[in-house]
Amino acid sequence: MRRSHHTEAGFTLIEAVMVIAVTGIVLAMVALFIAPATSAYFSSAARAQLSDEADTALRRIARDLAAALPNSARISGRSLELIPVSGAARYAVASGDPLLFGTPDASFDIVGPALKLSTSGQRLAWYNLGPAVPDADAYTQANVRVASTAAGNATSVALSGAALPNALQAPPYRVYAIESPVSYRCDLAAGTLTRYSGYGFAATQPDPPGGSAAVLARHVKSCSFSYDTPPISVRYALVTMRLELSANNETVALYHTVHLDNLP
Repeated sequence: MRRSHHTEAGFTLIEAVMVIAVTGIVLAMVALFIAPATSAYFSSAARAQLSDEADTALRRIARDLAAALPNSARISGRSLELIPVSGAARYAVASGDPLLFGTPDASFDIVGPALKLSTSGQRLAWYNLGPAVPDADAYTQANVRVASTAAGNATSVALSGAALPNALQAPPYRVYAIESPVSYRCDLAAGTLTRYSGYGFAATQPDPPGGSAAVLARHVKSCSFSYDTPPISVRYALVTMRLELSANNETVALYHTVHLDNLP
């Protein structure tokens, strides 16, 4: 009987080593082209996220500044404070029930569109000029009185408190419904930009303020606020904000300038 012999085929050690070497060369060449693109993608995504975070925070501050009480913006270190306005209107000077200055007045009429009152016991401010004029600084409440009219759109406002100084009666004869001050503060140690509210009025800017806190941005590396304070006769100002965020070896710095109309 004959036996059939079958030759078993396979890889030799040399062939296996060659395959491994060729595969390594191919992977190295692929990595040479793919790695930079992948790294660039993740870097771009990180910068985009930081830019969006910084831009959102700066736009929020700019929106509050645009709707703030004239001459209420003030800066202390890395903290920016302002007084929000919820409504504004013109008060009666001669016709109807005019608002009296220099003597206590229990009520006055609104001329034109109604004054929006967000709550009962709404604070009202007149002719705010800031700390340069003691009788016209809302932070000291010198030009602020409380309305006893119910919340809503008021065409006539009941008023309580002492007489308003005569110096506050000036064109354009506007009254503002104001809310509690708001502060934006950068904490470089914590790497945060935080919005504070509900802490009340103070003649000196609190730093840090109390009240409720809401973090607007993290990864804060540096930030600054600057406010050009023109003479009182000039009814405009500029607030310049700089915010720099850093994360994952990527850094983004944004600048934002807000024009303020300080005509009281």
